Amino acid sequence: MKANRPRRSEKSNAPRRLVTTLGELISAAYESVPGIGDQRLERALELLTHSPLARHMSPHVEFVR
Repeated sequence: MKANRPRRSEKSNAPRRLVTTLGELISAAYESVPGIGDQRLERALELLTHSPLARHMSPHVEFVR
C-alpha cells in the first residue's frame, strides 16, 4: 500500500529565498556605492565588512584588499 504524499509540483506558500554567489554580492556592493576608482573600492569594502550585512555573513568570509 502506498502512502499519500503531496505531489512535488505543488507550490509552497513559503517565500522563496534569494540565493546568490559571493561574486554577485561583491559586484552588487561595488555598484551600489558612489565614487570612482579606489574610493569606490574602499566604500564597497566598508559596506561588506562594517555594515549590518557583514554581521549576518559567515565569520569564515573575510574581504581583503
